[in-house]
Amino acid sequence: MKISFNYFTSLIALILLFSFESNAQNTRSFFSVTGGYSLPVGELAREKLDDPFAGLTGSGYFGQANYDFRVARWIGLRASGSMNINKTNSQPILDKANSYAQILNESFTWQSKVSNWKLNALMVGPALYINMNRVQLELHAQAGKVWANSPTVDLVGTSEAGGAPINVSLKKASTSAFGLAGGASLRLPLSGALFFQLSGDVIGAEAEIKDVTIRAVRGSFDFSEQVSEKRFIGVVNVGAGFGFAF
Repeated sequence: MKISFNYFTSLIALILLFSFESNAQNTRSFFSVTGGYSLPVGELAREKLDDPFAGLTGSGYFGQANYDFRVARWIGLRASGSMNINKTNSQPILDKANSYAQILNESFTWQSKVSNWKLNALMVGPALYINMNRVQLELHAQAGKVWANSPTVDLVGTSEAGGAPINVSLKKASTSAFGLAGGASLRLPLSGALFFQLSGDVIGAEAEIKDVTIRAVRGSFDFSEQVSEKRFIGVVNVGAGFGFAF
């Protein structure tokens, strides 16, 4: 029996469509939530002489939500949203305050009050999946937006020689920048669509700090100064959580 060209092309198209639909049914999405330990990286995490912002950020914790759409068995797209809250180390501002005390040629004892650093990020990018029986290793690289809120630091210094106290403060500032992220997660199946996940991520950005004022006042003396610089800010997040495959 002779098969016409139109019939043959229609048959090929039907086979391709069926193959596409079968692959689509095998394509899976993943939604996961993780949380854990956060460690700062970059200039704000390293102590440096004559830099009141260096070493200002300490460890903390994070929460992150992720959505993966697998376009093929081994590759997909991943969107992530994260929130970091990190402790503030007041020592760099305290060192700055002591430099003002040297100008006054006095010694001070200090009381400090600080708030937390906050860093939020929205990221999207490709993900690679390596399947090892039922265990899955996921690797990703992402780009997006980073928002950072610097802390407030308030110091009150009491002179050992008496007299009026000196007040030193760093006011909160907000900044945003284009950021990059990368990391991996290990997914271990539990029951049905539920899985347990271990994850690690690095998030960073070159952010500009504009007109941040370090205020230092004692009576008629005013040592206040403004800082406007670009700094690399970032965090390393390591944690665990749960997710669903669907």
